[in-house]
Amino acid sequence: MRFGLRDPFRRRYKSARTESTVQDILGDGRKPLLLTLDEAQRLGAAHEIPSQHKATAIDTLQFIHNGELGRPVILLAAGLHGSDRGFAELTVERFAADCFVELGGMGKDAERAVIHDWLKKEGGAKGDPSAWIDAIAQETHGWPQHIMVYVYPALEQLDAHRGVMTAEGLTAVLDEGRRYRSEYYEGRVWGIHFGLRSLAKLFADVPLGESLTEAAILEPLTQEYGFYEAHKLFRRALRDGVLHTQAGGYAVPVPSMQEWLVSNYASPLS
Repeated sequence: MRFGLRDPFRRRYKSARTESTVQDILGDGRKPLLLTLDEAQRLGAAHEIPSQHKATAIDTLQFIHNGELGRPVILLAAGLHGSDRGFAELTVERFAADCFVELGGMGKDAERAVIHDWLKKEGGAKGDPSAWIDAIAQETHGWPQHIMVYVYPALEQLDAHRGVMTAEGLTAVLDEGRRYRSEYYEGRVWGIHFGLRSLAKLFADVPLGESLTEAAILEPLTQEYGFYEAHKLFRRALRDGVLHTQAGGYAVPVPSMQEWLVSNYASPLS
């Protein structure tokens, strides 16, 4: 069974299955049940999805959370990061430490192929989309989450102009994509705000894409926050994808995120 929430960047929703259907399936039998919840990060956001959709999803999660189904359940919850935040705001947080899986960056050819398919197949773009693909690929660094925040504004532009790709339209796509990308980054750092400025300052003088050792990160954090809080911040930054392992050290995952982190949080006035 799938109970899905459409992506927030499109603001369009398919008709949902009725609550009675969901309840009937959940209560029928004792066989193991596999549930998939798409766009799970929307659960924690106010006014993002229709109330009846949200109520159905929350009721289902509460049954699972409280062990009231009387049958084994596997729940696959997917979203463009922030799914854990959505669950946390519903006070549902019993997750195993290794239960989150995030897609890494794609190679350049694969990245271009994905953007091409979105523009041509989904958006109905007319003519050669190479200029749009080139411009979007310069912003996305092969990361699926970045691609999505740019292709949805592109689809809106293509829909508004009947598939015609204009220079003005591309400018609007890039501006809107950067705004969505900043919102995505804000979501990633949501859980570590108490030490975000200190973490950003550590990477202010690090060349884009290069890493720091664990000791180089933990030593100044420990001096400022103490051993326990410093290690807590470090673990949370790794878990939330603000840092990732690279060549024996730790780096901010993509150059644009490092630039955003430094420009927004490393300055004294931030």
